[in-house]
Amino acid sequence: MKLHSILSAALCALALFLSPSAHAAANNPLNIVEADTFSAKSEDIKVEVCAEGGQNLSAIHDGDYLVYKGFDFDSGVAAFKIRIASKARSGKVELHLDSTTGPLMGTSAFSPTGGWQKWQDVTFNVDNSQSGVRDIYLVFHGDGKEPLVSVSQFVFLKSVVLPTQGIDLSGRLDAVDDEPQATKAWGMPETGFADDFESDLSHWNNHGLTLSDESIDGKHSLAAAGSDPVSAFTPDVYINKTDTGGEWRTLAEASLAADIVIDENNAKPGIGFASKDGKQEIYVVLNPANNSMEAHRKLSDGSDVVIRQHPKVLKDPGVKMSLQPGTRYRLQIDWSPYSNGLIAFLYDDKGTAITSVRTAIDLPAARRPLLLCSGGKARFDNVKFDPTLDGWNYKWEWHKQPVLGDDVCNPAVWKGKDGKLYMVWRRFGADTYHGVSSSTDGIHWDRVKNEVMKCTGDMNVVLDPFGDGLTYLTPGSANMAWYTSDGSNNYSDWKASGKTVGDIFGNSRIQEIIDTKRYPQLGPIEWQGKSYRFIAYTEDWNRMPKPHTVVLLSNTLTDWVLADPNPLIPPADTFWGEKGNAIGSAFPLPDGNILIASCSCTFEGYTGAPEPSNVSAIADGKQPWKILKLGILPDAPVSREGVWYQGPNFGTAYYYDADTDTLFFYGGFHDFRIGMMRVQHFLHSEKPAEKAEK
Repeated sequence: MKLHSILSAALCALALFLSPSAHAAANNPLNIVEADTFSAKSEDIKVEVCAEGGQNLSAIHDGDYLVYKGFDFDSGVAAFKIRIASKARSGKVELHLDSTTGPLMGTSAFSPTGGWQKWQDVTFNVDNSQSGVRDIYLVFHGDGKEPLVSVSQFVFLKSVVLPTQGIDLSGRLDAVDDEPQATKAWGMPETGFADDFESDLSHWNNHGLTLSDESIDGKHSLAAAGSDPVSAFTPDVYINKTDTGGEWRTLAEASLAADIVIDENNAKPGIGFASKDGKQEIYVVLNPANNSMEAHRKLSDGSDVVIRQHPKVLKDPGVKMSLQPGTRYRLQIDWSPYSNGLIAFLYDDKGTAITSVRTAIDLPAARRPLLLCSGGKARFDNVKFDPTLDGWNYKWEWHKQPVLGDDVCNPAVWKGKDGKLYMVWRRFGADTYHGVSSSTDGIHWDRVKNEVMKCTGDMNVVLDPFGDGLTYLTPGSANMAWYTSDGSNNYSDWKASGKTVGDIFGNSRIQEIIDTKRYPQLGPIEWQGKSYRFIAYTEDWNRMPKPHTVVLLSNTLTDWVLADPNPLIPPADTFWGEKGNAIGSAFPLPDGNILIASCSCTFEGYTGAPEPSNVSAIADGKQPWKILKLGILPDAPVSREGVWYQGPNFGTAYYYDADTDTLFFYGGFHDFRIGMMRVQHFLHSEKPAEKAEK
């Protein structure tokens, strides 16, 4: 080697040794950054203990800044998420590089969260053209001289922010941790992604699909060019993990859609979700050879089973579907590895719905967006993955084992005078008898007595409605008795009160009664110039649509008026309840509206009968016959294929435990066991210091 080469190499090595980056690797912006790890800050910003763990920064005023040094943006970012809390102030945060006046990557307004430890995320898109190792400057602005905001952490995202809709439930905390995001991830689970294939396929684990100049919409498409099976899935973008092998499974669901053109009649293109190793899959394909959609499950051993074919009878005149080569279709699947529920929607090139199909597939490992094709040529474009499906709903946890069995169903739950929880349930197989169980934690239940009363129905419990200190209970059908208990012998002693339910306008039974007087956020219901204290949600399996619910009102629990004869949740092919929907339970929310548990049924179940499962909704607290929000997929596990197995498939009891801030939900589990779900940290209670400030 020549001398000048040796000297040059030595100088390069010395420079590398002296370089700070040689000793400290640049930070990955896709990793969560705790706010208290700042490199510099405005002098008046304080560090304090955070209610969510660790520390946060507080006392951030107008013009204050935070500095975080050494972040490598070469891999690209598209959005920014910062977790903030603000008691009563609005403002905005600016994201600059290298100085407080450096390149502006993005900015977003923030609103009050209601308390200095009431945390919520603010997410906004950023300039993705920046590169290199840069320093981050967060600059805050707002009116006045009082503190604006507190900050606990932030992270950059690899995909743009999709719009979300939903009522404000910012006071709620979801206690279950999501699966940690992978390093060098393309997109975060909270935001999803869209891909029009105008760049490369580096974000896909690709097996045989190719970029094509034969476009569907734009310059390129993703093509299956032959008859061999081909596929691609996203290893670093996924639905959040729902099952970790413990006793609970956590709600998670998403929507995946793609434009598809079938170029050969023997091609079977489709979309779905794959496991992390790509060996397990659930997917829906279009089959033009017989004009059908097929839902499949593929396991690690290579076995591939058609779980559902639609139409089930290929020449069914009721399903007008003709899949034509050369025609552009939009295929969408809404899937929950938590509940096993799947709905596939097919649209034409104008966005008009052609058909839809529902099924249940039990494969919680299938969480990564998947494209696939076999048999012939087809093209894909405009793929969109949106994990904000039913984003307004609570993060339910399902207890995988029933909490009571094997001859019980249809519970009602309340807190007794002794502080324990009590449950009355119907004995399956001995339908005229009801029994009682008790619990200290809402999860573990002990039987008190198997036969405490002889009657038929699904029980409703109302606590002390007439000021006599008694608990009232009824099976809910027309003219059935109201029973009472003073709590003696662990609520195993019940007496007929002399009151009856009265006329309920031909409905099968009352499923839920809400006493508005017990909830300060509710007021009497105004209807046709009168005020009513009690709201009743009925169940009707006799008249079409089967089933359905209407709303009754009363001041006496014995004389009712029909507030609205129309079904509260009419059947529709846009969500799970295409056949009918009967309300199982209801619970007043802090904002004065009412959380609804609907037993939503499909036309064809997977056991040969209509398949019910719980779908959440929110009703207007002032007009309880008006639905404000309606879930698309079940938020309780649906039956497994061929077995009416899981649940609570017909939930009949909400119970909120203020001591643990937990909302419990109980219902039938195979109709001869009782299953449960819960939402932990249902409300966000203020800290004593925050109350003292008011």
